[in-house]
Amino acid sequence: MSYRLLTIVLWPALFLYTLKIAWRDRSMRYLRQRLGFSYKNIKSQIWIHCASVGEVNTYISLHKKLIEQHPDTQFLITTNTTTGAQTVERHRLLNTKHCYLPIEAAGAIKRFLNTAQAEQCLIMETELWPLLYSQCAKRCIPITIINARLSHKTLNAHHWIKSRYKESLEKVERILCKSAEELEHYQQLGARSEQLEVAGNLKFASAAGANKMQPIELNQRRYWLAASTHNNEEQQLAETWQRINNNELLVIVPRHPNRSAQIQKQLNDLNLNYAVRSKQQPVNPDTQIYLADTLGELTGFIAGAYCVFIGGSIIKHGGQNILEPASAGKAIVCGPHMYNFTEELQLLKSANACIQVNDIGELKQTFSDLLDKPERINTLEQNAQQIMQQQSDVLDVYLQSLNIK
Repeated sequence: MSYRLLTIVLWPALFLYTLKIAWRDRSMRYLRQRLGFSYKNIKSQIWIHCASVGEVNTYISLHKKLIEQHPDTQFLITTNTTTGAQTVERHRLLNTKHCYLPIEAAGAIKRFLNTAQAEQCLIMETELWPLLYSQCAKRCIPITIINARLSHKTLNAHHWIKSRYKESLEKVERILCKSAEELEHYQQLGARSEQLEVAGNLKFASAAGANKMQPIELNQRRYWLAASTHNNEEQQLAETWQRINNNELLVIVPRHPNRSAQIQKQLNDLNLNYAVRSKQQPVNPDTQIYLADTLGELTGFIAGAYCVFIGGSIIKHGGQNILEPASAGKAIVCGPHMYNFTEELQLLKSANACIQVNDIGELKQTFSDLLDKPERINTLEQNAQQIMQQQSDVLDVYLQSLNIK
């Protein structure tokens, strides 16, 4: 079965899934644009695709530099998610429009490309869509993959799927990889040597924003931060915090704030004294946990935190961005499952700028040790700042490599 025929067969499922997300997020614009309709005034010279929040946040520092260098150029950023759209809009970027990328369906893609009329396309990280890439090639729209990486899922996909990915890469002009290891991964998938270049990890540039954020203060209480947590992590962290029996405050920032009700139920079952940010509940001297169930405030909480735990690492999710707290000079602790940030983690661990634990029990012991040894916190902070300063030139490398005119 050809890939295009497969997308036709799967179209009803794609439509129902898109309808479900639109209903959940109460966004008719999401529904219409994902289906290839209601694109108005999106004509732009340079089009950048960022799948969701993480990709937008990683890319945004480079985008601001591109705007500075090309003030007369119109930019278009597409995302797959409403949270990604909100992140783009929150930055209030000059000369930049947003719309949703159409689903992998030929008609939707054609309607989008006919309206956007992009002259160049930048794809963030891992998005490989055979139909989309094919349609871009037919219109002679050069594609550059930036901060290029490949997930374990992609590298270990069925050989038929990997063949489709290889065909997609044939339509790509350049692949700017975040590391030499990722360059090898793209070679394994079939990319040609002349397409590939190691440009560095844009997360180092995006993470620098944490240094400039105003720290969020909570009634003069020192707090520890659990950043971008996922389902089944909040309860484990809360139980661990409860067993430590300390007077410190734990701030939990879930990756998806719409899970707030579920998390509150778990905290109720533990009989913890907690406050919820979306309800504007105050932090009191006896508050044990503060649930920061809001969007766009994570960097402020990182800036104000005493120590940061990386969410998505106790469960098998692969971890969240470890470089942002490192750039802010924070002591960092993470769980065993950091496979989405293997290189970043190894860099920080080699510099004694991060502690990785094997399980929730070891996390409890590590928290207890750090409470008793503030000098270890200071060492982690200093080492994190130093290693991040050594990676500060990545934006210049990308600007030179992209050579946008």
